[in-house]
This record gives sequence, structure tokens and C-alpha cells, in this order.
Amino acid sequence: MKITIEELPESRIAYFRNVGEYGEKQNKKLMDNFKKWAKLNGVFDDSIILGIPRDNPEITPKEECRYDVCVVINKDFNVTKPAHIGEFSGGKYAVFLLDHTKEAVSEFWGNIFSEIERNNLSIREQPIIERYTSQMIDNHLCEILVPIQ
Repeated sequence: MKITIEELPESRIAYFRNVGEYGEKQNKKLMDNFKKWAKLNGVFDDSIILGIPRDNPEITPKEECRYDVCVVINKDFNVTKPAHIGEFSGGKYAVFLLDHTKEAVSEFWGNIFSEIERNNLSIREQPIIERYTSQMIDNHLCEILVPIQ
């Protein structure tokens, strides 16, 4: 697995949230609604989109798990409902580019912690996130960002 390291800035975000069990079906519906809103508001093309699981399903009851899909916006952008305004804290991340398929994502999760260890990195207490651009979505790619020290 190829790793790049990036320092991401703190950013203002507009987000949609799903509360409930994590899963492909729930995330797809959330992403579809988010994309409609983002296109309608002119913030989909040439943007940075983040998928952020807010809770650990091994600790939090599955029906209370929160998943946000977000777009990075400038400070002057007027966020309209049903989107919410938030902040992304930024920081240092190990970045992995992969095909956005069930198989590739499953393989990634099976190997990620050994890859982090093999590269002498240590994980920070922040969510592991997905990052997309509209071009990446069109090409069925995504990046997984692992917060590191």
C-alpha cells in the first residue's frame, strides 16, 4: 500500500448526518441527498468531500452511531438547510488512495493497522475519514485518511 503524509488545515464544513448503524445502504442514501444539496448550492464540483464516522461501533450502540458527509466551504458561504455548519479540526494524516469498491475497502481495513505499524506511524485519537473530490467519485476512487501523530 502506498502512503503519503499530509497536514490538513482546520476547515469550515457543511455537513449532513446519519444517526444509526453504519452501512452501505445508509451511507448511500445520505450521500445521494448530500450530493443533490451540494450541486444545488454550487459546492459539489471542484470541492473536497469528507466522510466522517463520529463514533466507534464497538463502544457506541449501533443505533446511536453518527456518520457525517461534509464539504469544505469558505468562511463566507451561506449554508442552507438541511445542511449543518461545522468545523474539521485538520491535522496530520496518512493518506491511502484506493478503488471505491467493497472489496478494496474491505482489504484496506484488513491491512491498515499492520501498514501503519510497518511504516513506524502511530494513530491519533481522531476518526479515520474518507476523502473524495467530484473527479474521484466519477472515477470510483476514494482516499482513506488515518490520523497520525
